[in-house]
Amino acid sequence: EMRFRVCAAELRAVVLDAAPALLIDAAWLVPGSAQTDGSKPLPFARQAALLVLELPAPAAAKQELCVRIDYHASPTAKDEYTGFHWSQTELGQPWVASSCQEIGSSSWWPGKDSFFCPQDKPEYVEWSLYVPAGLTGVANGRLISHTTTPEGLEHFRWHHPYPILTYSMALVVGPFVKVERKLTLASQGDTAAQDLDFAYWVLPEDLPKAREQFELVPDMLRTYSAAFGPWPFPESKVSIVQTPFLGMEHSTVLGYGSTFPAWLKKQGLPDPMAARNRWVDYVLAHELAHEWWGNAVSVADWGDSWLHEGFATYAEGVLVESQHGREQADAFFVELARHVPRKGALYRGQGVDPARAYSSILYNKGALVLHTLRTFVDDDRAWWSTLRAFQQQFRYKNATGLDLRAVLERETGQEWKQFFDQWVLGDGYPCLSGRVQSAERSIEGNVVVTGTSGTQFSLPLDLAWTEGGHLRHERILLHPGENRWQSPCKEPPSKLHSPSLTRTLCRRADLVIGP
Repeated sequence: EMRFRVCAAELRAVVLDAAPALLIDAAWLVPGSAQTDGSKPLPFARQAALLVLELPAPAAAKQELCVRIDYHASPTAKDEYTGFHWSQTELGQPWVASSCQEIGSSSWWPGKDSFFCPQDKPEYVEWSLYVPAGLTGVANGRLISHTTTPEGLEHFRWHHPYPILTYSMALVVGPFVKVERKLTLASQGDTAAQDLDFAYWVLPEDLPKAREQFELVPDMLRTYSAAFGPWPFPESKVSIVQTPFLGMEHSTVLGYGSTFPAWLKKQGLPDPMAARNRWVDYVLAHELAHEWWGNAVSVADWGDSWLHEGFATYAEGVLVESQHGREQADAFFVELARHVPRKGALYRGQGVDPARAYSSILYNKGALVLHTLRTFVDDDRAWWSTLRAFQQQFRYKNATGLDLRAVLERETGQEWKQFFDQWVLGDGYPCLSGRVQSAERSIEGNVVVTGTSGTQFSLPLDLAWTEGGHLRHERILLHPGENRWQSPCKEPPSKLHSPSLTRTLCRRADLVIGP
């Protein structure tokens, strides 16, 4: 069923997204709609991947209607990650899960698919899942009831009272063990403390692994809440469910199919994903961060997909900084920089769908541009207040890169058009070559800035040195092309270095900073 309010002056038909593999049995205008007191059949037609329902009479603006689609299908997986997975556990029990970000929710149920219309988030979602005895059906939101039917089926009802992108709506079914507890997150600034329900569902044989791994979640939540604002969905839950694929950011029912690296480490066992899990359990950290970036604040157009993936990857670095300090976080981002291609823009173009927008650039370059932007801002109070204000202003709504820029300009009192033109809309990243050295009573620099692609970049070069027993700092704004300068010193300078080079996305192999 889909309930909706008419926004047009007049509505004659309801057009929904529905993959051709979904076999439509009937369509109905259901009680509660403006045009009927009882269920009324609706004529329908298929047009490729669209389903057109003809209303018995034109609906006027602001009228509220509800339609029901009766259909059946056997949707399948596209690959090991995407689609509808009819899997089995090692013991041969059913293990079912959905994951449709790259193919759309209309691949397995008819509706208004965020794959095409991210700007219109459903206001809430309710689930009614009937599964065989011995299995658990998990979905978004809070469990309203769990009963057993006369036929012996388990019936689970879930309600998620928040706006949600349809690709973030998911179900997972399996022979799960449930672990739950209450969490209290301390107050942050002017926000009150939060009492949350935390739960996870895992296969019985993996319960010891999950107990070890998911003990990390409370600290992750505290870090993200401090950095980005309070947990977005307090009336639902914080939860993780084990899936037969690597992971997915389904809202309040995060999919986790990774390696349980904390448990492996405790057991002295090798981690098949050790390189990616070097800093944090990246699946757990990344997908949890999506609750803020993607699920609470969603893109208005998929061209700005970096607001989902770039922010979630940046959050991994935020977690590293919280646990190990700024220098280790800088090292984390330096490692990410090795995976940023020399060509490619963060902004993926207007009107694209998620499949065309998708690229590794969204993750690595997106995170590094945020890391770079923090360096440009050079004021952590303003930086973190920007992220929290952006989150708060667009929570449960949709945003663009321009919206982020507007919030940043408001919080910093500065203009940031050039940065977004170069680093978000622009192609590639800057390269630095030349030398900065200390002379008898000066610091002398000759640095050339070029780009890996067509875009010309400006960026700050922070310098620090010791002078007369005191530490001195200077920021040089580098522009495209050759940059020459001389900074006079009252005493002979020593110990010259740059604290910012590991905090900006750039190639600096040909830059020498030293005596």
